[in-house]
Amino acid sequence: MATRLELLSHQSLLLCHDCDLVIANRSVGSGERVVCPRCHAVLYEVRPDSVNRVLALSLTGLMLFIPANTLPIMNLQLIGSSSSNTMVNGVVQLVSQGYWWMAFLVLFCSVLVPVIELLILFVLGLAVKLGRWRQLAISLLKWQGRISEWGMLEVYMLGIVVAFVKMKDLGDLHAGMGLAAFIGLLLMTILTNLCFDRHHFWERADDIKP
Repeated sequence: MATRLELLSHQSLLLCHDCDLVIANRSVGSGERVVCPRCHAVLYEVRPDSVNRVLALSLTGLMLFIPANTLPIMNLQLIGSSSSNTMVNGVVQLVSQGYWWMAFLVLFCSVLVPVIELLILFVLGLAVKLGRWRQLAISLLKWQGRISEWGMLEVYMLGIVVAFVKMKDLGDLHAGMGLAAFIGLLLMTILTNLCFDRHHFWERADDIKP
């Protein structure tokens, strides 16, 4: 659906994703939306100040990435001994226990994909903001659509909540600074995607001189 819309928009046409009506593309202002005249489906809505918001939120997410993955998420004190766990330690422990396939999934979906997507959005926002690197911006737009479906920070967050509930009666359990950074990273990832206006970015990328 997104691919057909993007291809047609390059030709000043839009394709309704509900009824397949082809209509003329037109410029709309911030906060306005384009609606199909036949079935009244919303084809796209221009999100206000999308480029600046994506830049700010993705940069904040990138700054939170290292503490979210290296600082302790939880600290458990049990019978005089204490232990802490981080995102990276979780992957290492899965590998040491022989669950290498699960370790790869956690590493890829909860560590690599989020930072790659944030980095793509930041560089993309920078290219559109500066009006440079047209070919790079187009390539990044294509890659962002492919990689965004693999991010699973929400699933990892659910796993942390389940772990807290099950382990709270075993000993003295405290949340670490890594948890605050991880929640911040999760929020920045969600907000960046909410502010990302793909249609607007495609239009801005087309306007960049080769």
